[in-house]
Order: sequence, then C-alpha cells, then structure tokens
Amino acid sequence: MSTPLRSRLAVVASYVILIGALLTALFPLFWIFSTSIKSRVDAFANPPRFVSFEPTAKNYRQLLGDDNFTRIVWNTIQITVASTLLCTTIAAFAAYALARHRRFPGRRPFEATLILVRALPGIILMVPMFQVVTRLGLYDNKLALIVIYATLNMPFAVWLLTGFMDQVPVEVEESARTDGAGRIRLFVFIILPLALPGLAATTIFVGLLSWNEFLVPAILAGEDSKTLPVYISGFVSARTLDWGPLAAASCLAIIPIALFTALIQRQLVSGLSSGAVKE
Repeated sequence: MSTPLRSRLAVVASYVILIGALLTALFPLFWIFSTSIKSRVDAFANPPRFVSFEPTAKNYRQLLGDDNFTRIVWNTIQITVASTLLCTTIAAFAAYALARHRRFPGRRPFEATLILVRALPGIILMVPMFQVVTRLGLYDNKLALIVIYATLNMPFAVWLLTGFMDQVPVEVEESARTDGAGRIRLFVFIILPLALPGLAATTIFVGLLSWNEFLVPAILAGEDSKTLPVYISGFVSARTLDWGPLAAASCLAIIPIALFTALIQRQLVSGLSSGAVKE
C-alpha cells in the first residue's frame, strides 16, 4: 500500500473515530431532551421512542409554573457565583505565593496534600461539617453552603492556578517593581491579566463543581437553601420515577452553565493550551 493512500486512510479513520466519540457523548443529551418533551406514556415506552412520539411542553410548563423551582434556580445561581468568586480569589493569592516561593521546605508534599484533600470522599467530611454548621446556627443557610463549597474546591483551584502562575515570567515583576509598582498593584494589574486564561479555566471548573454539588446541600440545606441537584433528585422516590419533569429540569439546569462556558470559551481554550506548556 502506498504512503499517500495509507495517510488518507489514517485521516478517514481518525474522522470516523472522532465522529463516533462525538455521537456517543451527545447521545445522552439527546435522550434527556427527547424525554423532556414526551408525555408520561411515551417516556415509559419500551422500547424507547426517539422519533415516533408527539412532542409536548407540559413538563416545562409544570416546572416554570412552580414558584419553588424558580426560587431554587436562583438559590443555585447565587451559591455557585459567590462560592466560585470566593474560591478563585483566595486561590489566586495562594497560587501566586506558591509559584514565587518555589523552594520553601515541604512544597511538594504540600501540593500533593492539596490533591489528596480534594480526592477524599465527601461523606467523610459531612459529619464534622454538619456538627459545626448546626452549632453555629447556620443549617439551611446559603452563607454556610457558599463557604463550604469554596473550601472544598480550594485545593483543586490552588493546584490548578499554581501551574499558570509558574509560567508568568519573573522578569515582568522585576521590571514593574523597578518602575515603582507595589505588591498589590503588581498582582492586580500585572500578574492577574497575564494569568487570565488560567483564571478563566479555573473559574469554569470550580463553577461546574459548585453547580453540580449534591452531597453538601442534600445534608446541610433545607427548603430555604435547596439547590437544583437536590431538587432534581426529588423526582426519584421509592414509589415513582417522574421521567418527564426530571429530564426537563435537567435540561434547564444545563443551560446557565453552558451559556457561561460559551461566553468565556476563548479564555478557556487558551488557558488549557497554555497550561499544557511546561518550561
């Protein structure tokens, strides 16, 4: 077989594999959306009906007409935005300190510990967290969820941002200091703009973790601070499984985070690309 023909076959095979992977990734989303516009009878049909059914907006009308749903969406947005900003802000300072003080004793074990802490099963931390929150009188309080979300995501954010801060040239800081820039001004106007792609990537990942968090609000939130993942799980019970509203709520839950990701897609791609470059 000639080399040009072999190359063309390799290209075709690559496209076939990529298209197959894309369809595999998109199929669950298609299934959820199709289920969200089905009647109860069509949703429970066996075998599943992907095309031969009459679409209905009943599930979406049911959700959007529920005051609890709109309140819970607003709760989730507030908690996600506040915890993400808090986590990313503190992590940026911590990552900058780690990046600029490379040789302090125990740096590598400290960085490894950051990942290990985030990798711990969340249920291990729930008992002490529940005791602390209840004793402080913060059960079913959005402020408690914001602080806990930020705390749980902090190790991952610090670890991720440290790699980006490491890539900011020290010479840029030295030049700014020569021109009389103070530490705060240097950090805000020099370091952060240079690390913006990394900040965008970190913000998206932390936002996703906060938006999808289930265990913490399931244990520490009541009706006043309930979030979307807990609300959606309520459609599943020991006696019934309401597929239509569950799928519709899942589709609506995807929209805010998808829009946010699309808005800063360029910074995200740039951040992931630059994060892959090592000195």
